[in-house]
Amino acid sequence: MSRWIVAGLIVLNVLLGAGLWMRMGGEKTAMAQIGAAQSDYTAVVGYSNQQSFIYMLQLSTGRLVALRVDPINHRVDAVAAKNVTQDLTRVRN
Repeated sequence: MSRWIVAGLIVLNVLLGAGLWMRMGGEKTAMAQIGAAQSDYTAVVGYSNQQSFIYMLQLSTGRLVALRVDPINHRVDAVAAKNVTQDLTRVRN
């Protein structure tokens, strides 16, 4: 009977070691957007009147969005949005 217990513990340790080895080794890749359209974003963080803002610009469409970060209520609110395509074409030329 004790031989079976020892054999079972050995098999369990081998399985746990293999699981740990697979979890720790290997390349970590993000698989969230496979096949999705890729967009180029530029983001800048700013502070005004003791509030945090994130300004995100999507380069392919020229859409600029201002987001206000509220860490107390754990919220991100959209403040304003503007299409800046004309400005982008002027800067690129």
